Amino acid sequence: MNDTEFVKRKNIRVKDHDYSSLQAYLITICSFNRKNLFCHEDLNQEIINCLMAEKKRTNFRLYVYCLMPDHLHLLLSPPGDGLSVSQFIGGFKSKTTRIGWKYGIEGSLWQGRFCDRILRKKEKMSIVGEYILNNPVRKEFVDDWRKYQYCGIIDYWI
Repeated sequence: MNDTEFVKRKNIRVKDHDYSSLQAYLITICSFNRKNLFCHEDLNQEIINCLMAEKKRTNFRLYVYCLMPDHLHLLLSPPGDGLSVSQFIGGFKSKTTRIGWKYGIEGSLWQGRFCDRILRKKEKMSIVGEYILNNPVRKEFVDDWRKYQYCGIIDYWI
């Protein structure tokens, strides 16, 4: 065995942070190997429906979402009952991977990890939300995010 077989992965979560705390989190989940898997209307709609069902089931607040061809952005916060962001994302990824199998996607739909950023108190959620919503505009899919059918505002933060 060589040294690379036991390379420890860097922990990407903030040490000792309670990810079930009532804070807003910017989440990015990438498709497996960053493949453009989310290019089919039926699959995309089922993924969004699953996201809404998980939001309802867990009582998470889902402020903004945007499903791009190879990743998903979320702005969300836990309900404060002990359920963590990782638990929410894990359940969502598991259910949507099974949905992907119906569309001939073999193996996992998502990369094993996800990226998160804890919003600071002085950070404006509206600016982060606009950044997420304008992702398809920056990629030149549409000229206004409202024309992109795979993003939206769900829970208002006012």
